[in-house]
Amino acid sequence: MSNYRLTSALAGVLISIAMAGTATAQQQSGMVGSGAPEDIILEVTVTADSLTLSASEFRLAQGGYYRFNLICPDDLVNEGGIAFTAPQLLSNSHLRIVSVGATDSDDEINFHLQGLNFRQIDCEGLGAEARFSFHPMRKGTFTFTVTHDQDPPREATGEFIVE
Repeated sequence: MSNYRLTSALAGVLISIAMAGTATAQQQSGMVGSGAPEDIILEVTVTADSLTLSASEFRLAQGGYYRFNLICPDDLVNEGGIAFTAPQLLSNSHLRIVSVGATDSDDEINFHLQGLNFRQIDCEGLGAEARFSFHPMRKGTFTFTVTHDQDPPREATGEFIVE
């Protein structure tokens, strides 16, 4: 191999290493979004014959930062609670904080998550609000379900659309 070819090959390798180092230095591990999360609110209303949701569709940006607020009815009894599930959204999101508190107070209990998952929010007899903050990591349409556990059970569905 001639000196010119060896020098050219070596220069190409060094430039590639330098460029790779620059690209790595610009990325920040774990940084998906910043600032305060955007609030999304779902209020559930239960009557003797119906289960109503305040919204059935939420449009989100991939990597955005959101806080989902589930407003639970205050007239439920333990045997007739409601359950919120969104397994596909939860498994395709980076979860940050789960909170529980009274709807008429700023007091709350926070659970800071890192690499953990939860499956369901279940409201039983409290006029409370359950929240979780998250970054949706995959695009798609993810169904959620709210079930009123009574006889007969009632169910309402909606979807999160991550674009």
